[in-house]
Amino acid sequence: MYTVLLTDDEVSITDSIKSSIPWASLGIEKIYTAADGIQALELFQSHRIDLLITDIKMPRMDGLTLLTKVRESYPETHCILLTAYGEFEYARNAFRLGVENYLLKPLHIKEITETIEHAIDNMYAKRKNHEILFRENILRRWLSGTISGNELGERASILDINIYQPAFCVVSMRKFNNSVSLSAYGEECIKILSTSFTCLPVWDNQGRYLIIAGGSAISHNLLSDTFLSVAARMWLSDKISIAIGNIVFRSEDLPISYQNACRMIGEDDGTAPDPIKTCITDSTVSASFIPDIDYQNLSPIIQKALDYIQKGYADNISIKDFCASYTITTAYIGYMFKKETDIFFNNYLNHYRIGKAIEMLISTSVKINEIAAKNGFNTTSYFISSFKKHTGISPQKYREQHLNEIKK
Repeated sequence: MYTVLLTDDEVSITDSIKSSIPWASLGIEKIYTAADGIQALELFQSHRIDLLITDIKMPRMDGLTLLTKVRESYPETHCILLTAYGEFEYARNAFRLGVENYLLKPLHIKEITETIEHAIDNMYAKRKNHEILFRENILRRWLSGTISGNELGERASILDINIYQPAFCVVSMRKFNNSVSLSAYGEECIKILSTSFTCLPVWDNQGRYLIIAGGSAISHNLLSDTFLSVAARMWLSDKISIAIGNIVFRSEDLPISYQNACRMIGEDDGTAPDPIKTCITDSTVSASFIPDIDYQNLSPIIQKALDYIQKGYADNISIKDFCASYTITTAYIGYMFKKETDIFFNNYLNHYRIGKAIEMLISTSVKINEIAAKNGFNTTSYFISSFKKHTGISPQKYREQHLNEIKK
């Protein structure tokens, strides 16, 4: 976590900033104050200062002189300038010294909070060299399933990423409030979790902060307890949402855990945040295997195709039979189905059957071979192999995990 130094000769200003900003949520651990540039430099000599927020006009040593000396001796420190109306010429000069932003007095809490948040994001970004950027790219491709097994193995060995662990799980998180640093929160969680798991943090292309957890045995309870306790300690319980994906047992199945976690986390719809929720998707969330498709925005023929699958999934249905009933080509329907739903017809059918089979696994004691037959699988062996491909474990193991979760 980071430290901040507030420098202003008006005590009311430093007191107001110190008491009004949600520092813990932003990943700030300690806040120091100084009345002028000389006091500020003394604090620099005895403490690590990550972010300096300073006024321009102060006795003994003004803000611009302070910034100049900080840049000479502490070039990694990020700086925010406070200025009164009429001091813009000074503010322009300050940009040559690399300030993050300048804020006009009287200060507005929302504006200064957002400026601090951006400064902290920049701190994390500046930690990244080319190797880290390359590493994050590989992790994102692994999560999305857009990297081949051979390439993943080769890149992982170079980057010292262990993709051969017995189990993996993806944790996805997003924030409801701008005054939150997910990077800082994630780092605090990783400090605790690293004693039990290998933890790989990465941002995806949709702005979600992710942690890939790997280990010999992954405990959803430990993950949940850790994220909740750190959120409470950092005053984030009503500002972020977390989803813990299902546990998978092969590196190539990691995208399944990622997709489930992201599907549950949803998107920020602008409504007031709920209290933090930890969504666990192992043996309790069968619906997550059925792709979420906006039915109303589909063309009439693709709506009919979805209806055909959802009504007839338990029978021996096929795209060929569907097309024959409407006198259209399979190539056309195959193209349109993928274009409008972002999934192929047969893949959707298989996902739907697996989802329905999971509902039976966790809610009944029906035998595995009967579940296979009731959900459109021609043989039990094909059902088991398809199920393992989607979940990483056998139907029987899935059922056992669900029963164990209930008993906890």
